[in-house]
Amino acid sequence: MTPYWLFFLLPAGMALSPIKGDKFVNSIVWGIVGLLCILMIGLRYEVGGDWGNYIIYLDQVRPRDYSLADTLVTSWGNATGYQIMSWGLVQLGLGMYAVNTCCAIVFTVGLMKFCRKQPMPWVALAAAVPYMVYGVAMGYTRQSVAIGLFLWGLSFLREGKELKYAFFILLACTFHLSAIITMPLVMLTRKTTSNWYYYPLFGVMVFGVYTVLNTFQLGNRDYSVYEGLSTVVDYTATRHSPGGVIRIYMNAVPILVALFYWNRIKMISTDYRIIKWMAIVSIMAIPALSYSTTLIDRLGLYLMVVQLAFWPRVIAVQRTNLLRSFWTAMLISYFAVVLFVFFNFANHAMHWLPYQMYPFYGEPIYPMDIGYPMNG
Repeated sequence: MTPYWLFFLLPAGMALSPIKGDKFVNSIVWGIVGLLCILMIGLRYEVGGDWGNYIIYLDQVRPRDYSLADTLVTSWGNATGYQIMSWGLVQLGLGMYAVNTCCAIVFTVGLMKFCRKQPMPWVALAAAVPYMVYGVAMGYTRQSVAIGLFLWGLSFLREGKELKYAFFILLACTFHLSAIITMPLVMLTRKTTSNWYYYPLFGVMVFGVYTVLNTFQLGNRDYSVYEGLSTVVDYTATRHSPGGVIRIYMNAVPILVALFYWNRIKMISTDYRIIKWMAIVSIMAIPALSYSTTLIDRLGLYLMVVQLAFWPRVIAVQRTNLLRSFWTAMLISYFAVVLFVFFNFANHAMHWLPYQMYPFYGEPIYPMDIGYPMNG
């Protein structure tokens, strides 16, 4: 577990450090941490619960059998963006590590952009490391790209650039269709709906939700929207994710703490309407757990943004440096406990241990390595 702890200590140490460098030095440090994050995610070897499934994805775009047109047809509505990216990289003679690294770049850029907009950026990043970086980016590769694009899009939404946000969400949907649930933020975070493009966006959102249901796949069978709904109910009703329950409640904790400082948080938050609605949806997710912990957990991964947004604000609104230091130390300790619990008590933690990085461990992974030569 040593590599995981060493990387966590970077943002944790910066958050606790009383020394604050100038803007240039700070940018250099963020760049170094971002690069390490990309390499750690992108060059991992046999790390993550879905590692084997992504080997299968890579096999599906082997150039001997698949053209770009074939890739579009076979992947339409199901990770189309991920499949096209994989196909292009395989055409260049690259393999799994290149695919993972490209995904890591998108995720990390989105995460860094969001964190650096927060009142206490290093606290936000430290909050993200235990599960968003380690659990999601190293486990659910496609959804991590969708989350990265969502976070990237939020940097535009907070500036009132709704169309750019919508573009990033639609792009995120090509990696994981669940990202469509974040589109309503465009409607919810505006005081008026007088702009002409709200109605097309609303249409896209409705169509997207319909598409998610209508193309829901289990095994190799496609379901109609009505069959899809009943299948989702039957499938998810039998699935239980204890970790999902914990993570949904973890999203609620910073919101409940923030209620004691709500007026002060509102005063310092230029993106107040965004975080307000994210908080409301996060609380609403708790009773929804009675429907399906697994489904709500996957959808709730987008709600983890409330931890990155509210914990830094709780610190920032404290009235004295002593209180800010106290809250920072307490929260860094809390994040460390979360990290410890994840790797020692999570049901699937063995898939993340030990951490292995290519080229120190493992070997190159190309489609040919699973039985399909790239040439000939």
